[in-house]
Parts: sequence; C-alpha cells; structure tokens
Amino acid sequence: MKTNTLVLTLAAVLAVAGVSRADLIDMQALWSGAQFSNGASATATFTLDTSLFNNPGFSSFTAASFSNAFQNFQLTVSGASSGNGVFTASDFSVIFLNTGGGTLDFHSELIGQTTPGGLWGAPTVGDFNFFSTGTSALTPSGGSIFSLLTSGGQSILLTSFAPASPPAVVAVPETSTWVMGFLALGVVVFVSRRSAIRA
Repeated sequence: MKTNTLVLTLAAVLAVAGVSRADLIDMQALWSGAQFSNGASATATFTLDTSLFNNPGFSSFTAASFSNAFQNFQLTVSGASSGNGVFTASDFSVIFLNTGGGTLDFHSELIGQTTPGGLWGAPTVGDFNFFSTGTSALTPSGGSIFSLLTSGGQSILLTSFAPASPPAVVAVPETSTWVMGFLALGVVVFVSRRSAIRA
C-alpha cells in the first residue's frame, strides 16, 4: 500500500512539473532621444513571461493582464524637458509587442533580429509600445513605432530590448531530468509489482 501511494505521489509531482512551465526572463529596454536631437532617455526593467506571448504574432495586454506578462515593471525617464521620473504598470493602460512576423529569441537582444520583413526594430518591422492611462499628465505614452513621447513632447526611440545582465531565466527541467524522473518511477513500479507477486 505504501508503495502504491509513493507511485501516485511521484506521478503527480511529475505531472505538475510538466504543466507549470514558465519562461521568466529579467529584461531591460532602453530609449534614447539622440535620433530626434534631444537629451531625453528612458530605461525600463521588468520580468517577461514569454509563455504569454504570441511568438510569432501580436500580443496586447490591458491593465488587467499587464502585470502578468511584464512583472515588476518600472520605467524611468530622465533628461526630458518634462515628465522625468519613475513610472510603474499602474500608469499604463495597454502594452503590446508585435514580432513583425518573425519568431523572436527573447534570450538575446531583440533589436536587429531577423524577421520576414527585415530586422526587428526597423521603422516598419514589428513594434513594442505602451500607452498611458491618462491619470497623470507626466506619464510618457506611445508615439510612432518603437518610440515613446515624453510629457514634454520629446520623442525617444527604443534602442535596446534585451535580457538584463546576467540573464535570469527560471530553470525548466532538462531532458536528462525528465529521463531520471521516469527511470525512478519505473523502479518504483517494478518494486511495487514484485512486492505484490510475493504477497
């Protein structure tokens, strides 16, 4: 009886491990106003849950789901004529990411990755943007593709979207881990049957 309980417990653990896979990556995104001849810039840090994205495809998140896909989101604007400060998920109503038809590798720099239409991050290839809730006049909001507009009216362009250094990826069991788990399960089943035959 104890062996049967052990078998069921081990099977349940393996089943849960299989369905609870999440790919969480600590990311950093950078914007610069240099291309628009201004000194404004922004840095965003967040933990990205890539399992919630259509890749390839278009993914849009409203305020209700924003914090699931972009966990611990924080955007810091500096050097702007107006709107400098720290902003969090609650300051934005929508955030979206368009892969431009390509399958992006979130474990490396996204800007410049190849898609069917060209390099991701080019003016017409994909997009990454978000929009203010409108509750604060200082919150930056989406301008044109890949750019934000500060409350002072300065455009800042996305120049980097990459894993933070060093990348922090939630460990997902490797194939060898699964093999060892199933071997252990096989041994338990074998011992259980052998005990049943002796009884």
